[in-house]
Amino acid sequence: MGRKIWLALALAVIVAASFAAGAVAAKHKAATDPRPKTVTKGLDYFHGRQKVDGGFGTMAATAWVILGAVASGERIGSTMWTVDGNNPFGYLQAHSHEAAATGPDVDNAPVYYARAIMSYVAADRAERVFVAGTPRIDLLAKLYGYQDLVDGSPTKGSFSPSTSSRTFQAVHTTTWAILSMQALGEDDKDRFTLAEKWLATQQLADGGFAAQAGDPSNCEDTAMAIQALVLATDGALDPAIIPAARQYLRANQRADGGFPYMAGAGTDAWATAATIQAILAMGEEPDSADWMLGANTPKAALGTLQRTNGAYEKKRGDATGPLPTTSWALVALRDKPFTTFPETRPPALKAFVFRPQIKSVSPKNGTRYTNTNSVLIRATYTDGVKGTGVNPSACRVYVDSVNKTKRADIGRYRLYLQLKSVPDGEHTYRLEIIDYAGNVKKVERRFTVATPTPTPTLAPTYVPTPTPTYTPPPYISPTYTPRPTYTPTPYTTLTPTAYPSSETTVTPTPYQSDGYPVTGVPITSPSPSDSPGATSSGDSGSAAGFLGGTLLAMLPIGAAIAYVAFRRREQALSAAGEGAVLKGGGSPWERLKGALGKSKDLVKPAGR
Repeated sequence: MGRKIWLALALAVIVAASFAAGAVAAKHKAATDPRPKTVTKGLDYFHGRQKVDGGFGTMAATAWVILGAVASGERIGSTMWTVDGNNPFGYLQAHSHEAAATGPDVDNAPVYYARAIMSYVAADRAERVFVAGTPRIDLLAKLYGYQDLVDGSPTKGSFSPSTSSRTFQAVHTTTWAILSMQALGEDDKDRFTLAEKWLATQQLADGGFAAQAGDPSNCEDTAMAIQALVLATDGALDPAIIPAARQYLRANQRADGGFPYMAGAGTDAWATAATIQAILAMGEEPDSADWMLGANTPKAALGTLQRTNGAYEKKRGDATGPLPTTSWALVALRDKPFTTFPETRPPALKAFVFRPQIKSVSPKNGTRYTNTNSVLIRATYTDGVKGTGVNPSACRVYVDSVNKTKRADIGRYRLYLQLKSVPDGEHTYRLEIIDYAGNVKKVERRFTVATPTPTPTLAPTYVPTPTPTYTPPPYISPTYTPRPTYTPTPYTTLTPTAYPSSETTVTPTPYQSDGYPVTGVPITSPSPSDSPGATSSGDSGSAAGFLGGTLLAMLPIGAAIAYVAFRRREQALSAAGEGAVLKGGGSPWERLKGALGKSKDLVKPAGR
């Protein structure tokens, strides 16, 4: 009994250990990539827009992307963010910041410098802020050049892009300047304090803030002001400022959980992202019941603005500035308010694999086909569970540099292409698997078709037989000789006379017929031989031929009769020698003699 208890306990320990190990493994797996798909798809979009120079088209857009990528756990100096040896920070250092700040795509120079400073801090290159770009400039000094430090000025401490109108976008510009000084560690200087004091005076009666004096309050600038004012030294500001601003945001939250730029407008990505950061800066949770409308939260509303390619729209149907918009959304979705980020960077996560991944492909490199000219190209692939997904309509298939995409069957996870009648020799095929963000995975393989060449059967050479040319003989007209008319001799009846004896001389009397004498020469009887004096004629020759043929034909018949007679004679002699008496009388010998006597009579000549 005790042994069974010990076995049960041991089994329980093993099971518990297995569950614990599984839980640790699951926790570790989850910890390796805790980012939601709304974030990883945004990173996918960034990778799809990175250029070969390492940047993202412009200096301003590149600075924004650095902020969004680092906030998402990426490191922009890694190989994942390096193209042809260039990365985003190298791009910023290779170009002029001053030219970018005054360029056509930037409408607020001091805000550009503020974000550039923050991007250098995020890239862990804060020391290069003072020697930034090409030619080298001091970004912080450039930013300070836009602050009003004139004593007695109503805008003293504020930042504005215009020296002629110090109120132009002063609130908007000052909040970004304060946040950049915080990131760089300049938050205990006089400039920082002056900016904080001036900003606090700009709150409107509804608790909100406007981009500049004279404009109505908006959610974006109110949320940015909250983040900037939270950084002020305790007791330096009126404690009612932050709650009033919070109440303004809460009053303008939309039913979908998002926030508009202006009251009554649609959900705006920039305003919603800034508000999520403000909620975090105030120590609250954006997904808490205080910020939910039904089942909708600010983060959920922001996620609905993401497009298939991973980018975020500023508003529904408004794709203005997709790179800055996407970057700001990622910072907010990763719970990074500008009060702590980028001064404090989040831990680095395993770099997001942005290109589609090939799981299998055939034919493999170097495959030889020796018994067929039909080749099936196929591949399976994935874009991961958190990527934008493979875009079948964008994928391409090339065989020997010829585009065969139309003939291929391409899906989100697999590809087929049947090749028929492939000629012998070496061939190359290339697959380009592209996701919705535009990232490309290229695969190139070679295969050889070497089917045996059949031995040719030599066909006989046909030599036509020449057809002889028929030349008819010349026609000779026959010479017609008239046939002589035969006149028969009148028939004369001859009266025979008595045959004279040999002793009497008889004078022949002319033969008469009906009393008329017959004249002419008597016809001599044909001679039985060709002896001299015999008369020859055609009739005698014909008679001789007929007689010879008749005798020749009768030879076999005579031979047969002679044989039969001979046999009968033998039988008769044999019987006669034995003295036998035949039926009807007489001995065989007697009957034989009688038969011989009759045969003599048969052959005896007549008249003898």
